[in-house]
Amino acid sequence: MSLQKLTAELYALFEQDKYSECQSLLPPIKIELIKHNLLVPLLSNTQTKDQVNDLRIAQRILEIGALSSLLSNNYQSFENYVAQLRPFYSNSKLHHKHELDTDATKIKSLYLLYLLSQGLISKFHTELEVIYNSPQYDVEKDKFLQFPVHLERNLMEGNYIKIWRLLKEEKNLPCQEYKHFISTLIQALRFEIAKSIEKTYESIPVNNCKNLLYFPQEQSDAVFEKTLQEELEVENWKFDNGVIYFVKNEAELSGNNSNVITNVLNYAEQIESIV
Repeated sequence: MSLQKLTAELYALFEQDKYSECQSLLPPIKIELIKHNLLVPLLSNTQTKDQVNDLRIAQRILEIGALSSLLSNNYQSFENYVAQLRPFYSNSKLHHKHELDTDATKIKSLYLLYLLSQGLISKFHTELEVIYNSPQYDVEKDKFLQFPVHLERNLMEGNYIKIWRLLKEEKNLPCQEYKHFISTLIQALRFEIAKSIEKTYESIPVNNCKNLLYFPQEQSDAVFEKTLQEELEVENWKFDNGVIYFVKNEAELSGNNSNVITNVLNYAEQIESIV
């Protein structure tokens, strides 16, 4: 099948949300891209208008590869496609104008969310620094790039209420693909809150802890305890008669957690006012 027909079929499958079928079709398409010298933009293949247009089609194919990989939970493939897209996004013949709210910034923002959801904070900051240092992008004005930046900033500052609202209110999501990360990011948020709670309190009523961690009050204490142990690694939390006690070691007792304590107490007050 020709590259043109393969590409048309890929577009149709992607529009129908058939991401697994897209994944199966992409390897032969990439072989055709190699045959036509379109897999990587080079000086030799960006000389004419037709060549540049062909490379834009190749870029869209790789973007579909990235998105279909992500939505199929194939994260290694997603990372590979993001890497393959880098020379396209940095090529002045393909992206010589200021990028704002484009497919390129959407892909970059989804990669930032992926890094954040996996707890890869160092890689997140490295990637973000590259974006900030590029005159091509305006992070503060781009609706896609703003989201992971604000999310990470609030997480570092302990503004858990703002994070919860960013994640749970659909109107805050710049595109539907962001929904893919919601459950993982909520899990990461709960993990951070749990770490802060155990540093702030010696004990806390179970119902209050459910509020702070955004679990439903109707969930039984036994199920809540099992969920925390399996998902949030809270081995030093002891449940006893409706109260959770935190067993602290000497290092935790002597550490300076004043900022964490202030953030969690403020957060607890906000939760109480909402409840």
